[in-house]
Formats: sequence, C-alpha cells, structure tokens
Amino acid sequence: MRDPESILTSVFGLQHFRLQQREIVDDILARRDTLVVMPTGAGKSLCYQLPAVVLRGLTLIVSPLISLMTDQVRQMRALRIPAMMLCSGQNWDQQREVMARLREGFRGLLYVAPERFSAPGFLSIITQRELSLLAIDEAHCISQWGHDFRPEYLRLGEIRRQLGNPLTVALTATATPEVREDIVRNLELKDPAIHVTGFDRPNLSYQCIVFEKAKNKQAELIDYLSHRKDGGIVYCSTRKNVDEVTSLIANRLRGRTVVSYHAGMDGEARDSNQRRFIDLDNAIIVATNAFGMGINKPNLRYVIHYNLPGSLEAYYQEAGRAGRDGLPAECVLYFATADVMTQKFFIDKIGEANTKLTSRQISVLQRRATQQLESMQRYARWERCRRRQILEYFGEDKRPENCECDVCRAANPKMKLKGEAAKLERESEAVRDRRSKPRKPQMQEALSQVAAAPARGDDAVLLTNLKTLRRDVVRSLGTMFFQYLPDDLLRNLVAHPPASVEELRDDFEVHHKIVESFGTRIVQLLRTSIGTTAPRPSRRTERAPKAKVEAAREIAGGKVGALHGSAVEARFERLRSLRLELARKNHFPAYCVLQDATLLEVARTRPRTMRELLEIKGMGPKRAERYGKELLAEIEKG
Repeated sequence: MRDPESILTSVFGLQHFRLQQREIVDDILARRDTLVVMPTGAGKSLCYQLPAVVLRGLTLIVSPLISLMTDQVRQMRALRIPAMMLCSGQNWDQQREVMARLREGFRGLLYVAPERFSAPGFLSIITQRELSLLAIDEAHCISQWGHDFRPEYLRLGEIRRQLGNPLTVALTATATPEVREDIVRNLELKDPAIHVTGFDRPNLSYQCIVFEKAKNKQAELIDYLSHRKDGGIVYCSTRKNVDEVTSLIANRLRGRTVVSYHAGMDGEARDSNQRRFIDLDNAIIVATNAFGMGINKPNLRYVIHYNLPGSLEAYYQEAGRAGRDGLPAECVLYFATADVMTQKFFIDKIGEANTKLTSRQISVLQRRATQQLESMQRYARWERCRRRQILEYFGEDKRPENCECDVCRAANPKMKLKGEAAKLERESEAVRDRRSKPRKPQMQEALSQVAAAPARGDDAVLLTNLKTLRRDVVRSLGTMFFQYLPDDLLRNLVAHPPASVEELRDDFEVHHKIVESFGTRIVQLLRTSIGTTAPRPSRRTERAPKAKVEAAREIAGGKVGALHGSAVEARFERLRSLRLELARKNHFPAYCVLQDATLLEVARTRPRTMRELLEIKGMGPKRAERYGKELLAEIEKG
C-alpha cells in the first residue's frame, strides 16, 4: 500500500494535509466506517478521493446533484485519476458505455445520484462488484432533521446492506448533533470514527443588512458590486428573483459577465452558465440553491444572499462557498420581512411533490422547517456576534476572537432598518451645524492644501483604502453617513493622521456614531504603513500566508498596476489569459491550473528557468511539468 503522504504530493499536487484530513484518511484505510463533518472548503472530497487511489478498487460515490458530479469527475480526470459518472443528464449511449465499463471491471471513482439505485439494471450490476469504498457525500440529506432532507437518501441504509455493508464514509458540512445521530443510525454504521473538525471559518466576514422594503435591496446590491472587480455568487430564493436580479445587474453594470442558474432552465443552459462562471474570474452568477453544491472555485471573495434562506444550515453551506482558499472573503445577507413570507410558502408546500410521505411525516417536516426558519430570523436580527451564533447552532461552544462580522466591527452595534435613516438624520443635525461653521484657521489651511494636491504613492493607496473603509461605514450605518467622510476629509486624514480616536472626533469633527463604530479602525489604518483596510489578526496569517492574503486583496481591488507597476500588471493579465487557454484545452476549471496569487508572483519575479519557476510558492513539480514551458515562454515576451 502506497504512503498517503507520497500520493498527496505526487497525484494531487498538494504539499500538506489540512486539519484532520490525515486522521480521517488513516481511519478509512484502517477499514473503519467514518462520519466526517467538515466545513465547506476544508477538503472533504480528498478524504475519500485519496483512499480511493490507495485502495485501487471500485469506489462508489453517492452525490445529490449532477453539477457536483460533473465538477468532481472533471477534477479527477485532470489529475489522471480514473473517474466516471452515471446520471439522468447523459444520453442513452453515454449511460450504456458507463454500464459496459462497469461490467468489464472498471476500477476508479464512480459517481451516481441516489435515484440511480432505482434505475433498471444498475443495482444488479453494482451488487456483483466488490466495492473498495462507499462514499456518501452531502450525508445530511439522509436525516429528516437536516436542512435538505431527501427521501431517496433514506434507502441508502438498505442499499448498503445489499452491497454487503462495504467500508463506508459519510461526509457533510452541515450536521447538528441530532443530524449526526440520524446519519449513523440510518446507514447502520458500526462503531464509526466520527470527525467533527469544527464549524468556524475565521476568514469569512459575516454581514447582515436589514431593509424596511425589499425593493431597497436593488440599490445596495448595485453599489456593492460596482466596487468589486472580482466575481461572486448572488443567491435568490425563487426563480423569478433570479431572473429579475440577473437583468438588474446586466443592465446597471454593463460589461460585466452575469449569468443565471436555476432548476427551471434547461440542462444545457445551466451547464453553459456554470462553465462560464467557473472559467471567468470576474463572472457573477445569480442562482437559487440549486447551484453550488460541490462547486469548487476556491478564490470566491464574496457570496451575497439577496433573500433570507430557510435555515442556518443552508446559509452556512451556501455562504461557505466564499473563501475556500482560506483567504478573507465576505458573506453578506440581505433581509426584509417579505423574505419570511416566501419561506413560509415553501414550508406549506412540503410533501406536495412526494406521495410516499404520510401526513404525519409531512407535519413533522413542516414543524422542523418552521423552527429552522425562526433560527434564521434570529440570526439576521440579533445584535450578537454572527460567527458565535453559527457555532452555537451547530453545538460548538467557542467564543470567536478577532471576529470581523458586522456586529463585532461596531463598538456599539446598532442594527438599523434602512427606513430609520430619517431618525438618524435628526440625531446628527447638531454635528452638521458644527461642520457648516468655519474650521480652525490652521485646519482650514491644511485642508485646502491637501485637497488641491493630488495624492501620490503610498498616500494614494492609503486614500483608496480609506474610501473602502468608508463603504463599510455607509453599509453599516446608512447612506446618510457618506457626507460625514467626504473626499476632502479623507485627504486631510492622510496628510495629518490623528493620534487617537478622541483627536479624530474633536479635531476633525467626525460624526460620533462613526467614531464609536469605526474610530479605532480608522486610526489604526492611518498609523500603519501596510496598505490594507485594517491590520489582520495574527491567527489569520497562520491560516493563510500574509503574502497570499495581500495578493488576493490586490487582485480583487484592481490594485496590481498601482502597487507593482504597469509592466507587472500587463504580464499578469497575459498569464491569466494563458491560464484560461490551458484550462479550456484540458477541459477543467482555470483554478486547477494555478491560483491568482501564484500567477501574480510569476509575473512579478519573471522566472527564466524551470528551477526558478519551482521556487515560486504554489507551483509544485507537477504543475511546473505540465505548464512550465508555456509559462516561461509567455514571460520571455516581456
């Protein structure tokens, strides 16, 4: 049996196991049934893919969505690991070919949906094969207490018995203690190893904006996306909302790549849109919850929920598709009362499409869904650390440190409805009166000098970051506060940095609510020479190298040229184009070639030889062997 460490490096091109991955792999290879509860982006798939390579037999993976299976098979083939799928989206000839290979003794990874066991002929074939491993992905679907319960998953315990009770690993990102018990009981796992790696995602910044009227979300969404250079996901609760929001973004942000995804579209259109989103770094996809399960695009910097999801489990899983590379990312939730009515409508419809459920089962499911919706509403409305709310919901007793959710960012958080802006306006009349009076002579002279002179070098970067921070102020406290941090004041802050929060309030006459909520961040930003919106806690830099974090921010903010020069920016863009060509030629996503931070380092250092290329972090011998020649040729162009 080959050493898992060597396979991790030689086959998967990775240098180290992530948290608990090695322990999980060891339990599986010791032939012990295993339950894995691991956050989205923490590397669940590797926990069965690597053992499958070691065992060299037939590994059967049960997955709930065609898009998930398609993405996984593409990734495995890119790594030259035998993999195929059997699903309803294939034509008859394709399905017949897969069945023939299965009869002939195919060894590798076979992905199927749980419904496949009801298809004629499949069960008789698969029961004649000896499985090395049975992997059940998204295992929370087994439990009636899970947020995405699927009756067809209930058969998997019976199916497992018919398959001879093979070695089994069940995996999920969202399982409360009662859901875990359900999974173990329904699958009849014997003394399983249970790995719960924790639900905390410190690199994610959770935010919630409460709206008095649902239509007010449109302006906020456009404002947010107009300041982003990168792509992301916008989740909507209904197909109608998906179509409306897609049209809104496409019309208001011309030139951006915007695609949609929902179950009402034909399969070809969904596949095409999914591929465009995966391939293009700046693409925005507007989707229902039909999109995303198993999608592995690690460099997503934001996920926006335009509507309230039905449960915290669903929100945690969907929002968790941001920042899968471990770098900072934003999870923004929009909430209006109308969202609750939509979710209640969905609850009333539970059971209509499944005639096998009894009235009692439907009642139990509806009652559970109502409880989950209430928990989701509390999360959105409660002025309490959002990360801690999530952890407590999943049964984890942990107090997050250095949290950057919107509640923790504010010294005295006041989650306000957008419609209460008038009340805040009245509270700040006295401050506006003071601002209309003449400033101190020395202050006025300094301000006029700074406003007249263009910002250069580090000052320009600092001014840009102050403007980014101002957007946080506006989103948290309301659009009226834009007037209290105008450009001339930002320039004055750059020229004459305040030494304390008190000086920020007294000498610069900044609104007291801004001082209370953001004063410390403003002062810290002005006193540091690092071009980031705020010093990051050391705990984060341990999870992701500082250089990688900074590179992600530079690229997302469109700052490559400003910080590294136009030549580096031009090389970087050429390398990104080359990466897309290589990905399309090999029929897999662009991020499977190289991630942005590595490309930027290649553009910056301009390696001339294969040895120099291998010295760049994130390259690795396997990638250098496959793409090194093309990369070096592109670099030689200048």
